[in-house]
Amino acid sequence: MNSLIPDRKILLACFYAMAAIQLAVPVVMIARHEIVLDSGTVYKFRTAPVDPYDAFRGKYVALRFESTEAPCDSPSSLRHGQRVYATVKVNPDGFAGFSNVADTPPSEGDYIGVEFGSAQGKGTCIFRLPFDRFYLEEGMAPEAERLYNEHSRGTRDAWAMVRVKSGKAVIEDLYVGGKPVKDLIREIRTSGK
Repeated sequence: MNSLIPDRKILLACFYAMAAIQLAVPVVMIARHEIVLDSGTVYKFRTAPVDPYDAFRGKYVALRFESTEAPCDSPSSLRHGQRVYATVKVNPDGFAGFSNVADTPPSEGDYIGVEFGSAQGKGTCIFRLPFDRFYLEEGMAPEAERLYNEHSRGTRDAWAMVRVKSGKAVIEDLYVGGKPVKDLIREIRTSGK
């Protein structure tokens, strides 16, 4: 027997280890998502209109948010695409905004890990939120997109309920006209409008 060829038991053990790792990765990702949805703090984020030519891709509604900038201490030290941390605050109107952006997580309060885009002026950072898609059933997606676009442009009463925990953020629901978009679609379908 050639000593360079590994034992069959070793090869089989390596195969099983690789299979276990490949199965564990998606399970951990799903678990993190579900933990945030289950026990994260709820915030309402006001949405903004989306370019109608790139608003819908597949089985989700593309979202854009009004609040994507905040004061930051040293914007010149940040690089485009760098992960930074935006501290969440609740504005007087009840919607979420951001009070500060830093290159390290804050010691208290809720925050979201975001992607630094650019600096505006001497002390304002513009960033990209990690959530910009609301997934739903395929049959509802085109109607949800239409309703979202109508309400984010006209009456501007579209917003997302987002759960935040330990720097992670997950969209729980999309509201249009004060109602969850799925409920609104069901109402429209049953009333025949």
